[in-house]
Amino acid sequence: MNKYLLFLFLPIVLSADDLIVDQNSLSQYQEDNYLLFDVFDVHNEHLWRSYVWPHGYYKNTDVIDLSDNAPVLGSQFTQEVWVYVDSTTYPLNRAIMSSDSTFQWWWAAGSPTITVHSPSGSANIDEIRYGFGTGDNSLRAIVEVDLPVKVWHHIATTFDGINYKLFINGEEINNYTDAAGFTPYATPTRYIGSTFLGKIDEVRMWNVARTQEEIQVAMNDTLSGDETGLVAYYPMDLNNNWELVDHSSNNNHVPISNTEVASTYSSDNCPAPDGSYDCPYPTIRGALDIAQAGDRVYIREGRYTELLNKWQLNHGDGSEGSKITIEGYPNEDVILDGTASINADWEPYTHNGHAIYKAVLDMNSISHSIKTQIDSIYGVFVDDRYMIPAMQTNFKNPTDPTTGNPNNPEPGTVWSLKLKSPILYPDSADYVPGDLANLDTLEEWSFDPDDNTLYLYASNDFIPTSANVRVRVRNRFLGLTHSDNIEFRNIHFFSGSIYLYNPSYVAIENCKFSFSSEMGLEGNVTVFGNYTTVRNCIFEYINDGHVWYQERTMYPTMENLLFRYNDWFTTSAYYATTTKNNNNDGFGATQWRYITIENSYTCGIYPAMNSLTEYCRFENLYEAIDGSGIQRNPISVPGSTTRYTWIINVPHLNGMRFDGSCAGNNGDVHHVVSVGNSRGFRLKGDYHDAYHLTAYDNKKQDISLPFNKYCGLDMAGENEHGNLNSNIHNSIAQNRLECSSPDCWSPGGDPNGYGVTGYQYPNDPVHLDSVGIWYGLALNEIYSNHIYNAGNAYPHFELMDPWIQNRARSDESLVEQFGTVPWESQIQNYDFRPRKGSNLIDGGVIIPGINDGQDMDFNHPPLYSGENRAFVGYAPDVGAYEYGDSVYWIPGYRYPHPSTPIPSDGAVDVPIDYSLAWNYPYKQNYSGTMAVVTVIGPDVNRTETFQYPNNVLFETFQPGGTYNWSVSVDGMSGGDWTFQVDNKIYPLNDRSIDTTTVDSVLLPYQIKNLEVSNHNLAFLRFDIPSSINDSCVIKLNLVPETVVTLNGGIVIYKYNFIGWGERSNDNNLGIIDHSLLIPLDTLFSLETGSAVSVDLSDVINSNGEHSFSLGVLDDTDSVSFYSKEKMFTDGEYNVFLNGYAPQMAVWPSLSFDQVILSNEEDKILPFRFALYQNYPNPFNPITTIDYEMARDELVSIFVYDLMGRRIKTLVNKVVAPGRYSVSWNGTNEAGKLLSTGMYFYQMRAEDFESVKKLMLLK
Repeated sequence: MNKYLLFLFLPIVLSADDLIVDQNSLSQYQEDNYLLFDVFDVHNEHLWRSYVWPHGYYKNTDVIDLSDNAPVLGSQFTQEVWVYVDSTTYPLNRAIMSSDSTFQWWWAAGSPTITVHSPSGSANIDEIRYGFGTGDNSLRAIVEVDLPVKVWHHIATTFDGINYKLFINGEEINNYTDAAGFTPYATPTRYIGSTFLGKIDEVRMWNVARTQEEIQVAMNDTLSGDETGLVAYYPMDLNNNWELVDHSSNNNHVPISNTEVASTYSSDNCPAPDGSYDCPYPTIRGALDIAQAGDRVYIREGRYTELLNKWQLNHGDGSEGSKITIEGYPNEDVILDGTASINADWEPYTHNGHAIYKAVLDMNSISHSIKTQIDSIYGVFVDDRYMIPAMQTNFKNPTDPTTGNPNNPEPGTVWSLKLKSPILYPDSADYVPGDLANLDTLEEWSFDPDDNTLYLYASNDFIPTSANVRVRVRNRFLGLTHSDNIEFRNIHFFSGSIYLYNPSYVAIENCKFSFSSEMGLEGNVTVFGNYTTVRNCIFEYINDGHVWYQERTMYPTMENLLFRYNDWFTTSAYYATTTKNNNNDGFGATQWRYITIENSYTCGIYPAMNSLTEYCRFENLYEAIDGSGIQRNPISVPGSTTRYTWIINVPHLNGMRFDGSCAGNNGDVHHVVSVGNSRGFRLKGDYHDAYHLTAYDNKKQDISLPFNKYCGLDMAGENEHGNLNSNIHNSIAQNRLECSSPDCWSPGGDPNGYGVTGYQYPNDPVHLDSVGIWYGLALNEIYSNHIYNAGNAYPHFELMDPWIQNRARSDESLVEQFGTVPWESQIQNYDFRPRKGSNLIDGGVIIPGINDGQDMDFNHPPLYSGENRAFVGYAPDVGAYEYGDSVYWIPGYRYPHPSTPIPSDGAVDVPIDYSLAWNYPYKQNYSGTMAVVTVIGPDVNRTETFQYPNNVLFETFQPGGTYNWSVSVDGMSGGDWTFQVDNKIYPLNDRSIDTTTVDSVLLPYQIKNLEVSNHNLAFLRFDIPSSINDSCVIKLNLVPETVVTLNGGIVIYKYNFIGWGERSNDNNLGIIDHSLLIPLDTLFSLETGSAVSVDLSDVINSNGEHSFSLGVLDDTDSVSFYSKEKMFTDGEYNVFLNGYAPQMAVWPSLSFDQVILSNEEDKILPFRFALYQNYPNPFNPITTIDYEMARDELVSIFVYDLMGRRIKTLVNKVVAPGRYSVSWNGTNEAGKLLSTGMYFYQMRAEDFESVKKLMLLK
């Protein structure tokens, strides 16, 4: 024992500010135990007095009771001890030896006592006090010293009946003579460390007065125990009964409970670890004990089973300062581990007819290995695979990735069983997890603490051996109290949770949390503090406890976090939470950014007051309570922002909710998709701004801005009419739009309010269209105000390739409702952009700062300049996305590599004219970030570079082609993705009208058929992709719905009106010229349900828009064809199961079949005439246009403005066959830069013409 020498000869750290930790170095050191006294009990729980604001008041039960058998020191005695005092603020007096278990004062009946004293705020020990009581009074010496803390000191007192001396590190410091002639009160000196904070070792008590020389000679040595006068000797060894061994002849071995046993380390080459490569710390605790601001504790690979509790580590005043960084070594797996490896003999055993295994655990050995006494275990892992505590209901291992979702849960899994926690709901469960009586299926375990026997029902791939089983031995393994400016990086927190109390500027980055909680154990909790950050971490397999719960912390940041496969029980209501983030100074706003919560039996997030929630994704949450994906109670609504977020398939929860009986106000919500939930948006209160919302496939309301549950801006008092001052624009609601905002009604038109029976929904599609609201119920031609099941238009038809709730259901369920499975593939795509030709395009209104490109501060400023992007086209689009934008925002956790391909990997029937998108990997700073995208497939071999945030590649593909593509950022690839292109296109618009009666604007009702009869014409508008050329056979495909009479025939016309549609503008089909018809062909024979095809290859000889019409040859003819809105069961609801099931096989279409050329023909026609979409688009300041020539010929490419005026000549010359590129810098012929807006570019050759749009931004 040579702690004093350790202090004298501490070497210099090899690498400045780095303290290397390597548990593999344990073998090079000798180990010496000491006792650790802190504010934590054995389960890492704080005692309440340590909470006292702002620094804590040290109070604990870490005290050693030597019992009534402790020595009674008489007229002569010596006390010796090595102590290491941690720097603290409170208490002022800390007892080392005393007769009082909660030492607070010097008593007349006290035994010989030693205390250390630190003034408030001091880093040093300024007094040592020693003395004893006589029964009548107390005698005490107060000695001024100046001793550093966090250093070992030897302290000794001796009393010979006259001289009462104090020795520090062997040197006499004081001689107190006022005790001469007195004898200590006859009571045992039975307590070590009451109110002490730090480390104690080598406790010695003698019934003789030792000399200075005797003290100096022996203080660094180990005693034999039979020395004369030695009545108590504790070098902190433990026996097999987890008792502190008394090596004196008294053999007064005593149990320890909360006090932890730890170790110092030394060797011949390393008198003490110094954090160098040659002398690393073998434990993290050892490095933390010495770490100071600016140090990095650098941990090498391994599993560290330590209990890390620190009080006032790097403690400050709550302001930002130099950090202590605790970091895993690069590219090494560093695990802070709550499990211990066991070396047990496993034997086969038969239990209730099942062939299982059992082993008797050496609990003493396990306790010694982790330096904590345990008498039970909390979990079992075989080859790191989780084993299930024996349960009353059997289920598949919950750590296996599930193939199901809440609408189609995987059978035999926790996701399908809707179990309640036996811990949270003991009244609903008559069993205890791990009960041997329930051990009856694979991968279950049970432990009997009476005989320490572990039973395991092993699966074939995970048979237990003496070397591959670990058992969970800790609840929480990391606790920091009043600790500031700490960083954790690159650490895997495995099978144990953390507790942070009053941390300021504490960051956890690039970490993983696995199995933090289990049934009956605690989750991850943070309380108080300022400016905490959890960034770029994964939380998984955390059951029956808080994944992350944080309260009363000012300005917490939660960024780039993935929560998955957490909680396995219903009705637990575990949110990822930051709450009560306010104090007397106001609010400390939370930021939640790049968050994914998926495939869990949890709710979403509880984001706290004034919080910003952006780029978050909640999907496949199974919880079934009155909760939400994003839950904001009244106080957390004012000043909040929710933007750029998906909430998908949380069918038993609200997507997002402003909640409360007196709900909040002034919440901002924009660019949010909420689909497949119980409610999409439940926005109680008033003065909200709700823009660019997309809501469909929700069971109840899609968007709810109700009048009730509002009590004014103070959120108290009597009910008032809510949402009268809220704004909603540019939003999609499928079935239920509960709206008290004046935006939803013509002036004075809202019939709802207090005292009104029943609720009436907005039903004026013209007014709704004028404010940018697409409401499916109002777009139902037969909608009646009070008919709940009147049906609705489906926004799915207006979107590119969105997530679809019915696609998430089982085949059996779909067949039961629709008679078939409507989709060839169950792969979900997540393309919520308007499809080409959609009525959503340009259907919105301009909201300054939201969709016009301005950077404006609302409740929160933009994340980066230009985040709220300018619209493309004449006006903003309706819904969360903008057609033609070069940015497709994808929310959620960002992986270390590019991810989330749009279309999804393996997608089929991708549109021919499609724009690919992807998500960037996570970075804290995206400045200068570039993505390289490669697409390879038929007629496409393209590599492009994109600058963040641009992530859309515009391309047209070959019909039926299979394409591979990849994205790489900073050399990191997202892998190879593939998709297959459809071989047909569908109409942008199709509609039939009576041309003799219609002279007003048609509303965009979704009508399932096209009626063709006398004066009744059907119109179909297509856009031919630029990839289609002369080598394609193009056929118009139609399927008759009914053939009433066909005496003449159905005439197919070319309709020569460009740009018609169903939007409320001058090109609405209802008010334009219908006579621009050229007959092409006639169908004389039709059969109901039998498809008919017409070859239009000779008619469609250019890319771009082509329209057709269907009419009758005879006035008596009457035939109807299916339209592009035809669905199985025609969209009929089945209770809460919506009816969207497109019957695409009968939709009108143009199909494209490649002509197979001979080798000679192929040589003659190596190229084609084609004009491609410019890229980038929109652009600023330069864009590129590709075009292709099939033969030597004069070609021209001109740019036109919206008035049709030619403003720029790009090409006007004869060129040879081949593919070419030309750039345009946005200037006119005079070289003047043009204004922002839409322009057209036209390519003309002898037999070819094509026109496309482009968008110039400034």
